[in-house]
Amino acid sequence: MTIGILYIGLLGGGLVFALISGLAGWISDIDGGEIHVDSTGHLDAGHPSPISGTVVATFVTGFGAGGTLAHYLLDWPLAGSLPTAVGTGLVMGAAAFGILELLFRKTEAGAEFAVEESVGREGEVITPIPAGGMGEVAYFARGQREMGAARATDGEAIPRGTLVVIEQVSGPTLFVRRKS
Repeated sequence: MTIGILYIGLLGGGLVFALISGLAGWISDIDGGEIHVDSTGHLDAGHPSPISGTVVATFVTGFGAGGTLAHYLLDWPLAGSLPTAVGTGLVMGAAAFGILELLFRKTEAGAEFAVEESVGREGEVITPIPAGGMGEVAYFARGQREMGAARATDGEAIPRGTLVVIEQVSGPTLFVRRKS
């Protein structure tokens, strides 16, 4: 078997693995001691990992592609095609890792918010707030509809459907006033 056939096999194998892991992400699960890395490239702590199925498949594909081009197109011997294959694999794997990290950072950054961020937002009373009592308010935060227990800051009753402004947050309770 020549090195060229090995390069072609790795190129094909990497492409097939990337397709399969993309269609059924659970195939590329990797368990490693205390840390679990899933097919999306996340460690349990929620950070992308360079040892994910997608990054490894991209490295193998790049290795095979670089080696195939260097061996067959440029007609380089093993001493030239092997470093080219390794370099191409590393560059493609690093690019895949960088893209995954960017995507995960951007998508996760907007998914969660602190309740304190709701101060100043407009909301609507969905469960009437009785005088001196608790009701419920719905409001939008980071593109999602959120709901929370609410009290009127002035202690007055606020009927359902009234637009309010969240003035303060204490624990899980929103303190609201009627919107003027």
